[in-house]
Amino acid sequence: MKKVNLFLILIMLGFGILVQNVHAGTLAEAPNLNVVATGPMHNARLAIAPYAQVVANDSYTFIGISHPSLASAHTSIGLVVEAMNMTTVPNTKAGRAAIFTVSAGETHRIFVVNQSHATINGNNASFTDTLTHLIMTTDASQFGNIKVTSVGTHPYGATIDNNRPGRYADTVTTYSEASLQRFDGLNQLSMWGVVYQESNGAGFAMEFIGDMSDSAGAAGNLVNFPMVGTSKLAGGSGGSGRGVN
Repeated sequence: MKKVNLFLILIMLGFGILVQNVHAGTLAEAPNLNVVATGPMHNARLAIAPYAQVVANDSYTFIGISHPSLASAHTSIGLVVEAMNMTTVPNTKAGRAAIFTVSAGETHRIFVVNQSHATINGNNASFTDTLTHLIMTTDASQFGNIKVTSVGTHPYGATIDNNRPGRYADTVTTYSEASLQRFDGLNQLSMWGVVYQESNGAGFAMEFIGDMSDSAGAAGNLVNFPMVGTSKLAGGSGGSGRGVN
């Protein structure tokens, strides 16, 4: 009986690890951080930009998110970008969100733009690749803000690559590779953006609070970040970040 109980406990622990490292591709909308079932309510899972706008035939919002491949970062990080307080098409949780996984060395671009825009739309091949995401709004003037949520539920704790679904399944060849612990929080990414006015090519930059440029810094709290075998990580080379504290 004791052996059976121990077996069940081990299964539950393994399931918990998989849940906390869910891949972005399994989500249809942003996680609700007010519900414990979606993971701990860490504010370090959030980054925000306080202002965004879309005005038909006048302006749109552009956001770029880069994975600079820090030594402390997982090679893929899932996230959700949402246009808040705007009327989107469709006007649902899924309609206001772009959900994707950014891999090391990649830059994804997100356009928040009105649905009848003559150039930036789903019929233009320049905006339909896997690194481009469109959040469409109605043609009425829209003014709101941007929220970014990480898919990884434990930004303060490093995780092992082979515990993350879809990663290293066929490529792990050494013990040290399989045991490498890294972070998948937003502070491992670089976010930037602009509210762009088309008529005169002007605009103003967006400030993101909670990404790698505005976190506790690369030498932040080194929680659960041990050296493992012959890991490529230099001692003290990365931290978990503080999010939007």
